[in-house]
Amino acid sequence: MSALEALKHNLHFARALIVDGRDRYLGVTRTAFSIEQIYRKYRNRAKVLSATEAESVLKEAHRESADLICDLCKENGAIWVKFAQFLSCRPDILPIEYIFSLQRLQNDANPAPFEDIHPIILQDWGRDWDTKFKSFNVIPAATASVAQVHRATLLSGQEVAVKFQLPDARELFEQDSLVFKTFAGILAPLVKEIDIKQVTEQLISMTIEELDFGREARNLSTFASKTHLPGIRVPALVESLSTHRIMVTEWINGVRLTDYLEQYPQRAQPVLKRLLNSYIQQITQLGIYHADPHPGNFLITPEEEIAVLDYGAIVTLDAEQQTRYANLLLGLLGVHPEKLGELFRQAGFICEKPEVLEQISDHFIGDNRRNLSVSDRLAEVLDKLRRNRVLIPDSFVSMARVIISVGGFLKRYDVPFSFEPVSAG
Repeated sequence: MSALEALKHNLHFARALIVDGRDRYLGVTRTAFSIEQIYRKYRNRAKVLSATEAESVLKEAHRESADLICDLCKENGAIWVKFAQFLSCRPDILPIEYIFSLQRLQNDANPAPFEDIHPIILQDWGRDWDTKFKSFNVIPAATASVAQVHRATLLSGQEVAVKFQLPDARELFEQDSLVFKTFAGILAPLVKEIDIKQVTEQLISMTIEELDFGREARNLSTFASKTHLPGIRVPALVESLSTHRIMVTEWINGVRLTDYLEQYPQRAQPVLKRLLNSYIQQITQLGIYHADPHPGNFLITPEEEIAVLDYGAIVTLDAEQQTRYANLLLGLLGVHPEKLGELFRQAGFICEKPEVLEQISDHFIGDNRRNLSVSDRLAEVLDKLRRNRVLIPDSFVSMARVIISVGGFLKRYDVPFSFEPVSAG
């Protein structure tokens, strides 16, 4: 990029931030001020309360603050909703009050009017697009951070899900990603318990991939070509109607995972164990895994199959990574009680003091870790690695985040972790 092009590029972002994004970022300031006031009020009250009463007031402060953040993310849309979804799967980072509130955004973003979607349809499908369908519902069935889904019926009678990229998703992403990087740089020295820069980069990288529906269609086809566990369902792609901004798949009847478990809590153990085993199979046997496991991406069908949705974020492991990560993951989960120090090194972890990896290995081999949930166990190892300044490969952080997220479901519904060798049968 030439100096002139770079200047134009920076001026474009400056205009986006100062003019186009002004209202959104003023909203951020107002929300931050309100949250600071909520916790200031809590601290003042806690001084004269018992420990039990102070804990209750703190939980209420968490709920009030989480609701404000949830409203802000929903109003700003795009990457803000994606960030909320990302955090809603991280009980290792946030109090449970935040988790419950942010999960409202799993399929609860603001939809775009159909007249805003129509130009995309005309450009990608042509003026006679409606002749391809027997029926088409212009009211979206679901709306996410960068897309919304409409239900339709093809001339053949097949019911399909038509996913459209939101018209302003890419422009808003360009604005917001710059702000997120700036905020991450400011917060990183203040919040040392979390590698905020790495989390932000992963979030931005994930969203870039999700803005390319052509890539998502290829991800879906690759994922579907693998032999998954019984009870795991992958929607079929309608390739002839899919473009880089529109993706069409079969329609799958079902209810969201959390809704199903709230209605049938007695089914939590078999459903969530199947989901965890599926992810272990994806990582250790298939070498490809679904990297965005928030609850809105799982439907439970009437036959109690788990339908996996949204393939914008898929990670593929080469044969060497698959072997090393499989051994390391199973070791960290307590399945194989070998020394993990060498496995860390083989998997690309870098540490100035080699004995640190051995010490962390000894810590997790011991029986004192056996009673931890799978999410707590992985969260703890990440924390220990970071505190000891171990350079962690991005691909491992992504894999660990996925298992932590799924393990968080088990913890929430009080499902004990027990490893069962997975087989596609």
